[in-house]
Amino acid sequence: MADTLKRNRDINYIFRLNNALIKQKNRRMAEYGLTSIQADVLVYVLMNYKKREVNQLDVQAVFKLTNPTVSGIVDRLEEKGFIKRVRSEKDARFRSLVALPKGEELDDTLRRSAAEAENYLVQNMSEAEQAEFERLLKVALDTVEED
Repeated sequence: MADTLKRNRDINYIFRLNNALIKQKNRRMAEYGLTSIQADVLVYVLMNYKKREVNQLDVQAVFKLTNPTVSGIVDRLEEKGFIKRVRSEKDARFRSLVALPKGEELDDTLRRSAAEAENYLVQNMSEAEQAEFERLLKVALDTVEED
């Protein structure tokens, strides 16, 4: 019984941390007219579209989101002028996602914001604790994603 209560507390901490991080990121991204997930997808497009074609299926796979969710996110990013869909050069059935100048302008800002958020999260941890935290997060994520 005590183990179950502890696990429930641990899960509660994970949910609270997740919610706090999303709220914090939403506040920071509001300045640019973006939500947290829109910023994440935009960063993903910015990091990859010049190296290879990026499409909505890639976004679905990376972020573990459903097709309708990704479509909505991409629609909003397109409406706001950050990205556009273009016909794939490899497969006409697909549309590739490419960054527009407005999106490109945010590249450094979004990456810097992500680094600042990560540094803030671990600021009270030693280097050894940071390494252990990262290791444990990866173990937990791998476990959950196996399901």
